[in-house]
Amino acid sequence: MVEPGPPRTIRVVGAVIRDERGRILLTRRPEGRHMAGLWEFPGGKIERGETPQEALVRELEEELGVVVAPGRTVGTARHEESGLVIDLRFLDVAIVHGTPRPLDGQEIAWVEPEALNRHPMPPADEALVATLQRADPAPDAGNHDHTEEGSTSREENRVHLP
Repeated sequence: MVEPGPPRTIRVVGAVIRDERGRILLTRRPEGRHMAGLWEFPGGKIERGETPQEALVRELEEELGVVVAPGRTVGTARHEESGLVIDLRFLDVAIVHGTPRPLDGQEIAWVEPEALNRHPMPPADEALVATLQRADPAPDAGNHDHTEEGSTSREENRVHLP
């Protein structure tokens, strides 16, 4: 009998993008993809030789058509499933140019922090929700060059986040 090798590790980075009202941008994984139909913080795999910040700049331009400035790490998560380990880092991100548009077949939604847990998410993304819901007010939730186009969520009870 052959012993299984160590699990493969994938490094992933996710963006916490807030609009001027404190809502957080989520994307919904399209049909035909792993974990299809689940909502997540936008981002993707960190390629060999990339920093998490460089990966987010690349991924968000490819997936949402925006230019961003990554900020501080707001959380990390580790998820294991059938021979795969996903190490996920979440960064605060400001949009410096553009309006998020679904360029990769996904849906997008601006969601009030207290409504995040109403959106089914992969386990690694769920780990961040409680942190975001109890966070202190943001020093600068603005600096976003976008409108509310593409919003599918209109919850009005707002919480200000870091």
